[in-house]
Amino acid sequence: MRVGLIEDNADYRTEVVFHLRRAGLEIVLESDGIGIDAQLANCPCDLLVLDLGLPVEDGLVIARRLRQQRTGLGIVMLTARGSLDDRLTGLEEGADAYLVKPVDMRELVATLHSVQRRLTTNASTPSVIGKHWDLNPRTLTLTSPEGRPIKISVNEVELLKQLGAACGATVSRRKLAQALGYPNPDFDDRRLEVAISRLRQKIEAVEPDSAVIRAAWGQGYLFAAVLHVDAR
Repeated sequence: MRVGLIEDNADYRTEVVFHLRRAGLEIVLESDGIGIDAQLANCPCDLLVLDLGLPVEDGLVIARRLRQQRTGLGIVMLTARGSLDDRLTGLEEGADAYLVKPVDMRELVATLHSVQRRLTTNASTPSVIGKHWDLNPRTLTLTSPEGRPIKISVNEVELLKQLGAACGATVSRRKLAQALGYPNPDFDDRRLEVAISRLRQKIEAVEPDSAVIRAAWGQGYLFAAVLHVDAR
């Protein structure tokens, strides 16, 4: 796992590098964000730990550009911006994970490993179409291929119906928002992000490495498996 760190505070950058290396991670890039595109070209990495408050270019702008140029790059935002709006914006702009300073370095290491596992799963198995999930709207239960039940809400049932009906194709953000009952004039993208995030957390609490709900950046989301809906 090749990790790059973009952080303009030299002391904090040194501290993070120390802990990541002690955890056995390979640090191939340490930067304050100036000239980052050229640096990444010379030192390609699998994962990037990215601060947002950088001296020349905001980290959100960097993340947006890198997400378009390097689709396989894992981006973990590590920043002092801790409001819900900040976190949602970071995830919308391309972060795979968003951590708020001060962070326990053990959590940062665990997050990097988690993002790497998801990237590896997505790269090696673009679709886990052979795995069948079951949705029971009456009991508000989603059951994993291993038979583990996950309790969900009525709104989450509606999201899963839309995702499952697409058979692995991307469902637009607007269509998913409408499934939640938000008509076009009142569409709020952030509400959808929160709903998807909560559903993912419930699924990953039971099936940590499933990565079954995936984002299509700038488009919407897809369910990367067969989803059977009990229509009785």
